[in-house]
Parts: sequence; structure tokens; C-alpha cells
Amino acid sequence: MYELDYGRWYENGHHRIIAILTGLTIQEIVSASPKKDMWNGQVYVKVFRKLGFNVNPKFKKFDPNTQYPCMMRCVRNDIKEPYWYSWVYYDGFVYEGNNCGWSFDEFLRFMPNFRVTSMLQVWV
Repeated sequence: MYELDYGRWYENGHHRIIAILTGLTIQEIVSASPKKDMWNGQVYVKVFRKLGFNVNPKFKKFDPNTQYPCMMRCVRNDIKEPYWYSWVYYDGFVYEGNNCGWSFDEFLRFMPNFRVTSMLQVWV
């Protein structure tokens, strides 16, 4: 069983996701983050590993039955340009931070234009 720190909130969504999954301070997260605020899947892999956490080598197909907390990646169906959105997923719930979370079914109902595509599992 893992504990998430889903009460965390930072304006920078990249830092927020890492904080929720790891429970680390913003200073620790920023020190491991890229100098330029440019993120892609491999940057997340490198940052999590630099912070001492295990992750898959790359994002893999989303599995709602995953045993590990993960960064859940989604794409919007209603826009032409591909733009990725991320939330934290664990044990059937999706978390945004600031103590805000939904069951996975609620998330899918509230976000009908989003399609869940992949995940990056994070564990110690």
C-alpha cells in the first residue's frame, strides 16, 4: 500500500504531480527538475530516478488495475493539436492536488473530451 500526498498544490503542474507521488518538498523537486521548464516523458523518468524513485523506462499503456501509483496521461479528443494532460492515479482514484480527487468513473464522466492513453508507474 502506498500513500499519496494529494493535499499538495503548486501552480507548476509538473512539480505538483511529482510532489503528490513522492511527498517531497518543492525545493527537492525543483533541484532535480530541468533548468528550462520543458518537459516530456523522458524528462519525468529522469527526474523521478534522480529523486530516488523507480519508474518504468517509458510510459506504457494505461492499466486501471496497476498496483503502483502512477502519472496518468490523457489527450483531448476535441482539439486538433495533440496536447498532453496529466493527473495522478492510484487505487481507482484520480488526484489533482489540493485534496481534490475523484473515482476513476467520476473522472471519465466529468472529462468526456479526455482519453486516457498511458501511465508512468512510480514506486520506491
